[in-house]
Amino acid sequence: MSAAGIYVHIPFCRSKCAYCDFVSICEGEGKQREFINALLREINTGRKIFSGEADTLYIGGGTPSCLFKGAVKEIADAVISTFKCDIKEFTVECNPDTFTDGKADELKEAGVTRISLGVQSLSDNVLKAIGRRHDSAAAKEAVKRAVGHGFDVSADLMLGLEGQSGDDVKEFVSYMAGEGVEHVSAYMLKVEQGTLLEKRVREGLVLPSDDDCARLYDTACEALSAHGFRRYETSNFCKNGKVCMHNMKYWTMADYLAFGVAAHGKIGKLRYYNISDVDSYIARINSDSHRYETEEELSEEEELSETLMLGLRLEDGINVKELEKRYGIDFEKQYSSALGKTAPYVLFDGNTLRIRPEYALVANAVIEEFI
Repeated sequence: MSAAGIYVHIPFCRSKCAYCDFVSICEGEGKQREFINALLREINTGRKIFSGEADTLYIGGGTPSCLFKGAVKEIADAVISTFKCDIKEFTVECNPDTFTDGKADELKEAGVTRISLGVQSLSDNVLKAIGRRHDSAAAKEAVKRAVGHGFDVSADLMLGLEGQSGDDVKEFVSYMAGEGVEHVSAYMLKVEQGTLLEKRVREGLVLPSDDDCARLYDTACEALSAHGFRRYETSNFCKNGKVCMHNMKYWTMADYLAFGVAAHGKIGKLRYYNISDVDSYIARINSDSHRYETEEELSEEEELSETLMLGLRLEDGINVKELEKRYGIDFEKQYSSALGKTAPYVLFDGNTLRIRPEYALVANAVIEEFI
């Protein structure tokens, strides 16, 4: 069995972006300290539900880089003292406006190996439209700072934004490649209910059409490929083998523990969801109450469906022989109909099933045939 990953959700930001529906609040050090104390207590109870080994740690949010000084090291120390750890990748999500020289030094000292920067765009007009606190100059400084401090660096590129052009995408990719960034996550904007962006759309804001978004994605893929990046998952690209080890846990249905408000974890067939309200989370942890909002035991059928759904997003696809061994099935017989319907869009040699690269944008439609 492969080692598990550990995810920690930090629900703090300096401000709320127009498109964001993640659990996040804008609070200062007092509330942050209160939350971190509860989080450390929760991590300490983790040994009751998991006794295996972990080799990745990912602190996401929210904006972990806006935490008070020393908070990330406290979290890392708690994880390492609680679990059997051989951490090969330690990622922290950072926003350019909070990733200062001091923060970079602090994270390096805490053992962080990888920085995921929420850049989204290098166009000032686009950044302003979505409510990001940084401009292109600050983003570029943050990238240089992360690379200069010796971190593995991933940069987020959002596609389908107001006023975004193919030239914007090309500029983004060219800059990141030139600065030594070795991982890019390029994902489509999704208008989530209840966000400021959704309100603007209802009031008449016109975003790029589906066809325009498809062209932006194709432009990103072509530019990234030209700069030596390999698409290893529908929205993720790397060079020099710098895949995100932690996210691979999700895509391969490995175990991952989750701590913090709104965090989701999976251990074996058990999936659990932490409560999504910060104050309620703190109160539950401090009173030793059952913190999970939801728990579910995955059936074998559900687990198989999720394995297919996630695995088909990967460039390497699904190892069919492993599935047959694990679930005692005859894959070609059980999925003969789906294989027939999707034949033009997949590559299947009896051992591996994967979506043809040119059909990555319709991956969801292909996947639906198998689940």
